[in-house]
Amino acid sequence: MFCPRCGTQNDDNNYKCIKCQEILHPAPTKVVVQTDDLAGLIPYKNSPALIAYYLGVFSLIPLIGVLLGIPAFFLGLKGLRVAREHPEARGKAHAWVGILAGGFFGFLYLGLIVWWIVAVAVE
Repeated sequence: MFCPRCGTQNDDNNYKCIKCQEILHPAPTKVVVQTDDLAGLIPYKNSPALIAYYLGVFSLIPLIGVLLGIPAFFLGLKGLRVAREHPEARGKAHAWVGILAGGFFGFLYLGLIVWWIVAVAVE
């Protein structure tokens, strides 16, 4: 390999010219590859499923379970639809947690509130 600056012959493996220290091989460019490793754990592209998950988990709290559980159920359904239409969005498990936990506890607490109101009204 010849130096483009001074024309001195150099070994092909030399990084710099032996005479003028000109760089013969440019430094390799860094390749940045963006992966969605985190998307498997947190479905940030499927916000209804993510919100349904958190609402479903917090619907375990007795007094606010109705307020959080019912929206978790419906957002879970929406998140499941988004995950089916756009598989790259992921979030099926989060949507199912919202549907099951939110639906169960939200409607359970709603039923208990209705039962309590009826029991008080009958007395």
